[in-house]
Amino acid sequence: MSAAMGYLDAETRKRPNLTISTDTQVKGLLFDGTRCVGVTAMVAGQEQEFRANREVILSSGAIHTPAHLMRAGIGPVGHLNDLGIPVIAALPGVGQRLMDHPSIALSSFIRRGARMNQHTRRHIHVGLRYSSNLPGVPMGDMFVAVVSKSAWHAVGQQIASLLTFINKTYSETGQVKLASRDYRSEPVVEFNLLSDKRDLDRLMSGFKLMAAVQMTDALKKVTDAPFPAAYSDRVRAIGVVNTKNKVLTSIVAQFLEGPAPLRRFMIDKFVVEGFTFDQVMADDEALEAFVRKSAIGVWHASCTCRMGRADDPMAVVDTQGRVRGVQGLRVVDASVFPVVPCANTNFPTLMTAEKISEAMSLSS
Repeated sequence: MSAAMGYLDAETRKRPNLTISTDTQVKGLLFDGTRCVGVTAMVAGQEQEFRANREVILSSGAIHTPAHLMRAGIGPVGHLNDLGIPVIAALPGVGQRLMDHPSIALSSFIRRGARMNQHTRRHIHVGLRYSSNLPGVPMGDMFVAVVSKSAWHAVGQQIASLLTFINKTYSETGQVKLASRDYRSEPVVEFNLLSDKRDLDRLMSGFKLMAAVQMTDALKKVTDAPFPAAYSDRVRAIGVVNTKNKVLTSIVAQFLEGPAPLRRFMIDKFVVEGFTFDQVMADDEALEAFVRKSAIGVWHASCTCRMGRADDPMAVVDTQGRVRGVQGLRVVDASVFPVVPCANTNFPTLMTAEKISEAMSLSS
């Protein structure tokens, strides 16, 4: 259930102190000295100011929250000086230590009789949590999501995946930086997902474990042509919802339904990028190269405005989400996590918001 469905019910929407502004993009934070007093935004193409009675709550996620802070002059001094941004608060931790859950996928063609109903919206119905048993690593540090449908289009409905990701990751050298002062310019994002070798080792062993599962008689009966999957530029392009992609994937899907040799040729020719299943299973160097090239996050970006003690130089907010060095500004999203949770980030983010909301109501 989305946050909108869970919290913005009909009664809430009727509240006189709630206005939802659609078709709106925030340009920047407004400051009076070191106090945040509001935001400027583009509403239906027109610039407008929104002034705060007491506080501004920034909730733009682990990518855009630090970008907003840095454009306002809150962040690492050197980076702000390089862009000619006057410093309001020197906080070196803004945008630093970005984390996500590194993942890798083993995909395969799923036979017609084993597919989920194509109209099923949710397509992850089975999961496996297991332990890598690496020394010093907590139990249950790995997770596999069994994905029965890979995309909205015809080919996506034919491709299943064993998506392995690291619940307890140790790679935390990612960062978010500004490309420019312009709010329309996307920030530079560097995840550095495999900066800790333990994460590389676990994804390699996890892939081998899923390959063993893939080769069991039970899965071989319902799947064919396994391949190491990559979320490449080509995959992203074909994933855009439009008529061209709908027609193109419908044609390719017909070939995939054909004889096994034709299906394998089509997958090797048009789906696999760089490494085949046999290559990565026979050669650890090829497997390592594949993992290094193809590992991605699972949309759990976190930790770029970390919560921490007053004596922690990298902490950006306190335990109530208040941004250090300024007044009237809180951050309430996954960027405040000290470490990415060993789970999906949806519920932890909602609970963070609940706790900070409670703290605000008690102090008002």
